Amino acid sequence: MTWGIIAALDAELELITGAMDIKEEKAIYGVKFYAGSIGGADVAAVCCSIGTVNAAACASVLVREFGADVLVNIGVAGSVSEDLGILDVVLSSEVVFHDADNQILKKYYPFRESFPADPELIELAEKSIAQMKEREFEYKIGRIATGDVFVRERQFKEDIVSRFGPLCVEMEGAAIGQIAYMSGLPFIVIRSLSDEGDSDAFISFESFLERAAKNSAGIVLKMLELR
Repeated sequence: MTWGIIAALDAELELITGAMDIKEEKAIYGVKFYAGSIGGADVAAVCCSIGTVNAAACASVLVREFGADVLVNIGVAGSVSEDLGILDVVLSSEVVFHDADNQILKKYYPFRESFPADPELIELAEKSIAQMKEREFEYKIGRIATGDVFVRERQFKEDIVSRFGPLCVEMEGAAIGQIAYMSGLPFIVIRSLSDEGDSDAFISFESFLERAAKNSAGIVLKMLELR
């Protein structure tokens, strides 16, 4: 089985590529894909850059060109839950687009407004977190909302919460979830919180990016170990 791992930023992927025995590097759509293994598990990984189109394109390449059997999206996100703080982690139960017309999404293929994550991957992620004895974060399982905008206004954040009730917001997960659904493949989104989606979001994002990114990547490395 080949694990397709996607992150939007170099800082989010470097722990994965650093652990890989890389056998191939290939540039497609202007970004570099890495194929190799981690601890005996076949892995294909990519830093897709920001946004839903980049994420969907790269997820499709992982499936079509590298034979990914499972898609895992890692990285950082903005918290919209009062129960989660900076550096805490969200495991996706499902992913939704917060900036799309959901009636249109349901009317046309793939006839869905949300995409459910794989229960077995969620269970494996939970087991992995339980074995991270020195972790400095808590986690929750819940909905993740995706859109092509960096959420940094409280009113916009509150609107998203009122419509979708997510635990966090980010810019790639639902696109990857949709490609996984259309491909008949399991997926999970694992996000560590770098900000709170408010007026201080960008400063907080810059401050906590690397530490938060290590949390989500560390969970995936443990999942590969326990698989």
